[in-house]
Amino acid sequence: MTHQILIAEDDEPIIEILRYRLESDTFDVEAVTDGDDCWETLEAAEELPDALLLDVMMPGLDGFTVLKRIRDDSRYDDLVVILVTGRGLEEDVVRGFELGADDYVMKPFSPSEIAVRLKRSLR
Repeated sequence: MTHQILIAEDDEPIIEILRYRLESDTFDVEAVTDGDDCWETLEAAEELPDALLLDVMMPGLDGFTVLKRIRDDSRYDDLVVILVTGRGLEEDVVRGFELGADDYVMKPFSPSEIAVRLKRSLR
């Protein structure tokens, strides 16, 4: 089964590394580079992605704001959201989970670790 993944990340090299790793693992990947595009992509989607890899620090809406909007809207109840961020302070991790993140991965990360975490979350 192929899973649809949306990556919201403002660092193009990170997008390309994730895209390469995930597509080699049969995930279908779409990417956006800021929070506003992420929200607009979700709102316009005829079929929602299965998971969202969401950076916290992006232009436009930050990842925490996007996550809050997602968790406040029942249309997205089944959307797996994994925060992928350089923000590793305890208060950021706690905030991410309190807002409803399914997982929290700090940069730098292993693309293989992301793939495994996605598979685990999508079971």
